[in-house]
Amino acid sequence: MTPPSRYAPPTAQEIERRFRNPAVIVTRPLILGSIGLLQSARCFGWKAVGLENIDRLELPLILAANHQSHADTAAILGTLPRRIRDRTAVAAALDVFGRSGNGSLPSIKKECLQLLVAAGFHAFAFDRHGPPLRSVRTAVDLIRKGWSLLMYPEGTRSRTGEMAAFKAGAGVLARITRRPVIPVHVDGGRRILPCGTTIPRSGLITVRYGPPMYVGPHESPPTFTARLQTRVRELRDT
Repeated sequence: MTPPSRYAPPTAQEIERRFRNPAVIVTRPLILGSIGLLQSARCFGWKAVGLENIDRLELPLILAANHQSHADTAAILGTLPRRIRDRTAVAAALDVFGRSGNGSLPSIKKECLQLLVAAGFHAFAFDRHGPPLRSVRTAVDLIRKGWSLLMYPEGTRSRTGEMAAFKAGAGVLARITRRPVIPVHVDGGRRILPCGTTIPRSGLITVRYGPPMYVGPHESPPTFTARLQTRVRELRDT
């Protein structure tokens, strides 16, 4: 059993302050440029299907995707229109940031990792194991500040390719904020960057965007989340 985390997730204000850090601002184009060079060198890339479903929507949005690879985030952000991408924050698992459950201070290496993911992906730590209300409150505040949110309701990457049950957090955020939820299915990430590898392989990732979904007036978060997962599965099969 995973011990409760004593790490207090950052507030929305702290996350925005990190995004505005000069080091992050300077590093961001370098990281994005490096990804482009790596794509050319390793012959991998991504394409979008269904962008017409989100092109004219008023921001912010909640994007909810399946998760198979660390390449998924780069593929989703790489296919989003710039007006959405530049104001999208990514809810990343706490362990991506090098934090441990005992709340110990991060090393210099971990601080560099946090700077890189903040610069490259506008990512912030979402604690999967601690009290959920803390992270939900931060996510809600970011949405209310105009940030679209990319989240992976499975909670972690699939090791088999099969989609795990979605956690109800996506439904909670949709109900509180009343913002449209965009179902997203990503296919091909496991072939390009399987778990345990760091060097991408050649291939193509397809990102499918579905029509926006809204919580019904009497719909509970778990019911909405189940409906959302069904829609993501349908995108997989299109």
